[in-house]
Amino acid sequence: MKRIMPFLLVNETATKDNTGQTIPNECPDKTELIGELKSVYQNEFYKAEQAGIRPQGVFVISSFDYNGQDSLIIGSKPYAIYRTFEVGTDKIELYFGDRVGGNNE
Repeated sequence: MKRIMPFLLVNETATKDNTGQTIPNECPDKTELIGELKSVYQNEFYKAEQAGIRPQGVFVISSFDYNGQDSLIIGSKPYAIYRTFEVGTDKIELYFGDRVGGNNE
């Protein structure tokens, strides 16, 4: 049985001021989507943990809906997108999770 779930893709583009410091965007772009939620395989889980990420899942969506966004929100919980993988010509997998020792907001 497929788990279909709504979520928000978030593009938190930041700008740089004249001194080169990064200024976060106060109103990030958000796109509401519905995707197939899958579990993370054991091998992926261990690789991500070594990189300081606690994997939470994988969303499969149309590749046309993804434009390099760096995070997503499920309910009210934000997650970092730490990896993507193209499946065929029209689907993409978004691997998401929590950064260990940091926060995703």
